[in-house]
Amino acid sequence: GEEVKPNPNSAALWHYTGHDANGDGKLDFEEVFHRSIGLVAIQDGILVTGDFSGLVHCLDARTGKLHWTHDMLASIWGSPLIADGKVYLGDEDGDVAVFALACQKKLLAENSMENAVYSAPVVSGGVLYISSRTHLFAIAPGGQ
Repeated sequence: GEEVKPNPNSAALWHYTGHDANGDGKLDFEEVFHRSIGLVAIQDGILVTGDFSGLVHCLDARTGKLHWTHDMLASIWGSPLIADGKVYLGDEDGDVAVFALACQKKLLAENSMENAVYSAPVVSGGVLYISSRTHLFAIAPGGQ
């Protein structure tokens, strides 16, 4: 008995549920935006977010057009961090992926924290902080 009606007063610009990247007329697992509790991060018109199914989605923030996706192969609970032209995002397996902030996917590194990363990385005073389920890491250039 439910009915969907357009809302003429909506401020929504776009929505994203997935993208048929291979053009086969259906959305495969890797082409769907699954449920998420993490926030998005946006800089220079590029939006990045992760979902519980382990997919990282990079979109045009103005249009919602998909730039790329990446499968982390583990659930993503936290939000991405954008810092110094890079995107940092952790997963439940304890890996923190580092991508270039770009419209083309470029995975720069994947680092193991050896335990689940459920939160967002944070940067302050030139130090990157990453908390895993059991440890807090402070990472700085030159190991200061």
